[in-house]
Amino acid sequence: MGFKLCLLIASVIGAVSTQSFRVCVPESTPSATCQSMSKDDSQVQCLRVESRVDCALKLASSEADIGFFNEEETLLLAQEQPEHHRVIATVRDSTRLDPYSFEAVAIVPATHTNGLEGLRGGVYCHPGLGHPEVRWSPRVLKTLEEQAARTDRCPDVETAGKTAEEVEVETLNSFFSAACRPGAWSANATVDANLKSRFPNLCSLCGENSNCNEYTIDMGVLIAGIRNDNRHIQSLQCLNINSRAANRSAVAYVAWQHVREYFTIRNTEDVNSFHVLCPNGTTIPLSVENLASTVSPCSFVSQPWGTIIANPTHAPTLLSALQQWWPNGMNPGQNTWQSIMFNAVAGGVNARIVFENSPVFPVNYTRAIRQISPIESTSSCLPARRWCVISEPELLKCNWVRSASYVLGVQPPISCQLRRNILECLADIRDNNSDFIAAGSNYGYLARSLYQLGPVKLVQNSQQDAARIAAFVNEAAASSENITRFENLRGKRACFPEFGGLAYMAFVRAGRERGVLPNSECDYARVVGEFFEGACAPGAIDASHSISNSTTFNASVLCSACRPNTDVAANVSADQPICTWDQSNLFFGNNGSLACLNNPNNDVAFLNTRNITRYLQSMNLNPNQFRALCRDNTLASQPGTNVDDNCLLAFVVDAEVLTRRSDPQFNSLNVLLDWIELYFGYNAASGSQLINFEIFSQFRGISNLLFKDSTIDLTEPSITSTHAPARNYMELFQHLDACTGAAPGVASKSIYSVLTIFIMGFITRFVIA
Repeated sequence: MGFKLCLLIASVIGAVSTQSFRVCVPESTPSATCQSMSKDDSQVQCLRVESRVDCALKLASSEADIGFFNEEETLLLAQEQPEHHRVIATVRDSTRLDPYSFEAVAIVPATHTNGLEGLRGGVYCHPGLGHPEVRWSPRVLKTLEEQAARTDRCPDVETAGKTAEEVEVETLNSFFSAACRPGAWSANATVDANLKSRFPNLCSLCGENSNCNEYTIDMGVLIAGIRNDNRHIQSLQCLNINSRAANRSAVAYVAWQHVREYFTIRNTEDVNSFHVLCPNGTTIPLSVENLASTVSPCSFVSQPWGTIIANPTHAPTLLSALQQWWPNGMNPGQNTWQSIMFNAVAGGVNARIVFENSPVFPVNYTRAIRQISPIESTSSCLPARRWCVISEPELLKCNWVRSASYVLGVQPPISCQLRRNILECLADIRDNNSDFIAAGSNYGYLARSLYQLGPVKLVQNSQQDAARIAAFVNEAAASSENITRFENLRGKRACFPEFGGLAYMAFVRAGRERGVLPNSECDYARVVGEFFEGACAPGAIDASHSISNSTTFNASVLCSACRPNTDVAANVSADQPICTWDQSNLFFGNNGSLACLNNPNNDVAFLNTRNITRYLQSMNLNPNQFRALCRDNTLASQPGTNVDDNCLLAFVVDAEVLTRRSDPQFNSLNVLLDWIELYFGYNAASGSQLINFEIFSQFRGISNLLFKDSTIDLTEPSITSTHAPARNYMELFQHLDACTGAAPGVASKSIYSVLTIFIMGFITRFVIA
């Protein structure tokens, strides 16, 4: 037996020594760290990942071998990939080797009766929402509220027009008589301020001038080893002060670690006055024995530690290897590759590794500590917001956003729906079969005109990624036909990337500003088609691109300059006009508009100048063949395609999040997107993320899934936005919104909308001209 055991150990050591394991590290990891991790006789190498969600996917597909996941990420894996990986160790704090990362407990006066229902009408002391010191997810922060006040059950509450936070706070306000619940109640600052002004009782115990952002109560003298500014200690002091009122219950929802500090160091004389309230309604005294234990008598949440996870194939080998590389679960030091790997995977000097006896499934590891119900079986006061996606990779990313949001406790929940293309999504949203999609701004006209949709958010881009729309005339035509102003374009031939796209809309606005197009006309095919002798606006005769099904205008004039791409459009004569909204149309898209303008029969092109240099080079075109016609009705002083911002027809965002204008859940969706950005946007992309997942970045190496990679932020769809491209985008669609905002279709425009258009036209002519 002994010989066999030695042989087995030797074989494991031999396997480890001959294999190089791929370790997930962030893309930001310095090259020097990875080089050092691979030095000498190293058996590991860096595998850079976009996020720890990316690491999880790579572990599941055997592209990676080992990675670290924090507490909430481990819970996420138990939801999304319950049996795809193996937990081989936990990463704990060497100064606090407790069984759990933390425990959230409820402390009540010793006289408390009637369990959770006994809290009704009482006071509530909370450590705060959204505070970096607390580092509790919304689900953890609100667990007591959900179980006591039933904030997840609201059959009698009217939810139309309300955010999830509004429904939640209304319920809490009717359950507790007073509270201190400091911090951000909503990821939307306007909603947060509104709720705090409406429900001041839930801030009344925080102290003077607290603004419900923090505790300002008198904490008394300083005690060695206790921080008076700790949110949990302040919550317990809030309880201690307010529990003395007769005939009123009280509760503090805090971490067990700080309960022990408060009652064994700071306020030892009060220990007999308080009990621990359990989820089943019983209470347990704060005895000396209980306070001496690192484990609470009962808790509402027990949080598992972060984990080291391996792919199933190499989990047993890696478990044995880590025990050799990191004896006693500590950093071996001496700048060895093992030490560098420890820092890269486990963290800093206070990290301590506790090895599992054998590899276990993530779901089995978390189930014994903190079980979160499957997402499909949970209830919510608000219906799930249905995110429409158009590809399998996008669906996968959406499902990870859904699960990550659910694990954190973000409300309302999300569901993901796959459709074949964006037009199906727009139709589904219109017909209330889906709720929202992030769509390129070139769909802005179509979404508003045919589908009666509107923006719930706009994206923010960096300056170089915003859409820059310019007008170019043929340099030869500009000279020979004296095209120097928009008035000179009447009866000419024009090129657009697509009908109703940004360039099309930018021309319509510029034409109205210059007085060459009528402000009272809402049929955008007619207004352009009657101005030009001919044009190529791909998609103009497609029914899905019409502002009104009742229009009588023959839009074929807007396709008369188009030509088929004979490489992709078989059996079509090169001289036969074509109006397809795809690459079978030689003049489709921005590069197609340049090709269209290069045709001597055409005079002007309107297009997005992004990547224009690449387009010109691919077609062997000289930029000096073209000259910009500026929005202020002047011709650029020099030929070329480098256009000054002041000359652009439009400088706008490149995408927006669309939903139904009349959706009663519009506000809740707006704030849901704020939460998603808060937790998964670039503002959160740091070591402080509860779940390391970047929603605006590539996913599995694929670009532009759910949002364009150019997205850096989300902003409100407001004409007063501080983000210039967003503000410009809203201005670009003001006229169209006046046409379509009151009721669907041109035929049912209200008198108010028509009057608005005339007034806008009057002001535009005399102020901008």
